[in-house]
Amino acid sequence: MVNPYKGALCLIKADDKIVLVKEIITKQLSIPGGTIKPGEPPQLAAQRETWEETGIVVTVDEELGHTDKAIFFDCVSSSEIIAYQHQNSMGGYELPVWFAPDYGVEVSSAMLIDPLYVDAEQYRYPKEWNSTIEMFQRATDQPMRIVADLIQAAPSFHQSELKWIQAFQLWVSKLPQQWGSFIHNMLYSGNLFASPICGIILFPLLYWRCGKSVCYKVSFAISITSLMCLFAQQGFTLPRPHVYLPSLQLVASYGNGFPSLPVAVWSSIGILLMTEKEKLGGHWFGVAYWLSAVWLILSKFYSGSAFLTDMAVGVFLGLLITWNIIRFDIKRTEKARTIMGSRRVWWGISLVAAIFAYYWQLPVFSAWLVVLIVMALVTTTLKNQREHLTLFQGLLFTLILAAVYMVISYLAAQVSSSGILSLVVEISRYPTMIIVFVAMIKLTSSATTETKKPS
Repeated sequence: MVNPYKGALCLIKADDKIVLVKEIITKQLSIPGGTIKPGEPPQLAAQRETWEETGIVVTVDEELGHTDKAIFFDCVSSSEIIAYQHQNSMGGYELPVWFAPDYGVEVSSAMLIDPLYVDAEQYRYPKEWNSTIEMFQRATDQPMRIVADLIQAAPSFHQSELKWIQAFQLWVSKLPQQWGSFIHNMLYSGNLFASPICGIILFPLLYWRCGKSVCYKVSFAISITSLMCLFAQQGFTLPRPHVYLPSLQLVASYGNGFPSLPVAVWSSIGILLMTEKEKLGGHWFGVAYWLSAVWLILSKFYSGSAFLTDMAVGVFLGLLITWNIIRFDIKRTEKARTIMGSRRVWWGISLVAAIFAYYWQLPVFSAWLVVLIVMALVTTTLKNQREHLTLFQGLLFTLILAAVYMVISYLAAQVSSSGILSLVVEISRYPTMIIVFVAMIKLTSSATTETKKPS
């Protein structure tokens, strides 16, 4: 008999609360479960997917109901469900899931929560939420155990740092209200250096002050540093501080954190641009960079999204990669000046990303693969791009890129019920912005050429 359903889901009920996972791609809540493989019994698919997403081993009991595409089962955990004492912003109890195979890949977190606290619009399939609650009421209730933290589960060299982060946050909270709020907001805002906003501002202004070749160098450094960081993270598989103590989490973060990718990239960019500091304000650029680097490190540590050891290794990796780039560039030959805008280099990096994407099959590697292929196509097909932008053009391009980013975010929200479409939108986000940026440069180059022609 052909199975009419594409997906199998597990309804897990503990202390009258439901287990939900937060998806990375759709940014919505969903029931643990997933696609039924060809020839796979739905019960086995539900059990397998629940383990992969939450790390909970379940026994699959009776069917509770179904939708047009998915079947829901009553699932009972084979052991006591452990939840953290700390409640998140939704009122849910976070579950320790960092050891689950799909943590940081498909899901960013899991929680036990009263279904009444969940707005239907927060669920991946809003129209099905009421029927899901009705099925949940018939699920088998089971006990849960609340724990304050799982610090002892962290590596020994991270356990001390967890206490330091806790003490740091406690110190800020005990300051007089005015000072405490100011310092908290300052530390919190430092995370902007690791956000897409930074890139949206950085590249148009770099093209204005330093020109095309420096933009290629910075793009090259970011690409190599990011790939090496992501490669190392898959090897070490060390999660972020807040997975052991959720109350530490002040900003959204998930996945492996060793080495710290944002700090590695910021180190790489900053040291590389120090060689161009005369174009960027001289001594003042150096001061601004070092202050921003310290600001970023303190922000990551304070917000519970990175250990000091993660960031120290990230700094080392960023410096190592940049040192090799600078050493090559110091030759000042024509080849050294143009190699990082060479199509062979970008196709070579694309090949490395393709190998990573094939081996790990993670969305982040797929996204980088598409970005690098776009860069390779740009260097292959486009010639004679203008060397610099005017200040007005740089500011205009920044506004246009910000608008493109917001439009893509809007599209992502519209297709959040579809995992495939959400993945396509997210993977195409940065390639689209690169194409728009390059197209704007090409258009201004053509316009400049036309104005220079004699009448």
